[in-house]
Amino acid sequence: MTPRLIVAPLAEADLREGFGWYEERPVGLGHAFIESVERKLGVIVASPQIFRQQMGAYRLAATERFPYAIYFIWDEARGLITVRRILHFKQDRGPRLGTG
Repeated sequence: MTPRLIVAPLAEADLREGFGWYEERPVGLGHAFIESVERKLGVIVASPQIFRQQMGAYRLAATERFPYAIYFIWDEARGLITVRRILHFKQDRGPRLGTG
């Protein structure tokens, strides 16, 4: 069974922020960022188990080309993947994930 994907409002805000930052760079880079995140979300939905748990229940999936990580929780019993944050690697994860 394919898990259901939920993207939390904070993760959606992270995505918009990253898009905005990259759109100020060469034309189309923001769209390339979104596509990179969408591709990685596809991998997460297809195989959530390949990403190991870190920081408690969170799993981390690094995007290609862009220095961002997708932080998600996989509830295997309920068939549910919840994306909590999409953060640049240099951002302080602890407070942003509610773990610090």
